[in-house]
Amino acid sequence: MPKSIAHQVTALYEILQHEFALLPTGRQLPAYRALLKKYGCSRQTLSRTLQLLIENGVIYSEERSGIFASGKFTSDLYRILFIRVDWCCEHADRFSEAIRREISKRRNFHYIELRYPPQNCDSFLEQIDKSSADLLILWPEELSFTSLQRLSSLQLPLILFDSGIMLPNAAILDIQEELAGMMAAKYLVNRGHRRIALAITEPKGLTCRKKINGFMDYLYLAGIVPHVIDIELSGGEASQSASYEFFTYWLQRNRVDFSACFVLSDYTALGVIRAFQDTGYQVPKDISIIGCQGEMAGERSQPTLTTIIFDAEKVATVLATGIDEVFAGGTFGIRRIPPILVERNSVISLPLVKASPPSG
Repeated sequence: MPKSIAHQVTALYEILQHEFALLPTGRQLPAYRALLKKYGCSRQTLSRTLQLLIENGVIYSEERSGIFASGKFTSDLYRILFIRVDWCCEHADRFSEAIRREISKRRNFHYIELRYPPQNCDSFLEQIDKSSADLLILWPEELSFTSLQRLSSLQLPLILFDSGIMLPNAAILDIQEELAGMMAAKYLVNRGHRRIALAITEPKGLTCRKKINGFMDYLYLAGIVPHVIDIELSGGEASQSASYEFFTYWLQRNRVDFSACFVLSDYTALGVIRAFQDTGYQVPKDISIIGCQGEMAGERSQPTLTTIIFDAEKVATVLATGIDEVFAGGTFGIRRIPPILVERNSVISLPLVKASPPSG
């Protein structure tokens, strides 16, 4: 083989071997032109790679019919399918990448990720059947009971990722979004804040609602009713620009009667901070801001952003270890990974107000 294409053939072989080995026996491969377009390689590289795959029994060719998967190696690999919402979100992408890396360390696991359109989870899941994977990890933003019932009937190992669905014998990986909301509320209260706002800067899917509930519940127990500011964002992603524009408009027309604000993501918290700064407020002197999710931009903002983070690497390790145990005949159960408070410079302490002694 010419040295000029040897490296390209080796790299493409690894990709195609892994993908084609998972296909059932007799599944026809896409047309030659479609493969060229998908993998962006030369004809010479693709032809040589397909020939090697035929020689090694991964695929076979039938004259005038096409190329087909042999199904020879399917039983040697466990197909792990992770399904999550298709949102442009650093928080979710960090989990995807950590899970992919951790699962890919296991030579007998093949990781696949699919993303469903926002507000369209149920119809997307109708395409999933028992042949889709050997184990399914589902991160649902919205999920009907009918879809859950159908997935359960497939007799396919199912792990619910960051889900509030609690069923007998359910396998759940809980990153404790409610606890993140509680931690944000507790932190502000412990720093002396009693006039507190909640900025709802994301579409109100399951993940968002859990953080809101945790934050509101903790403040309720502390006897505090927060000022709720909902930018009523719709669509599939939180938006820094939308948060900035909303709060700039809101601050020009409303009196700020709170000393601290919890924003549901770091990405949008930066837009909220900029809106306060551009309308004459100082953060944290005039208003303290705490975010959530731990996006890297918060480390470089002015001021740096106090936040609640989720340890994606630990989550991936716990998840992969649990999958190992499932395929060894064990159970996954419910596994919880608590979030972590990261203190930076966007929140200040206020003097604690002591209760007045009773008269008389």
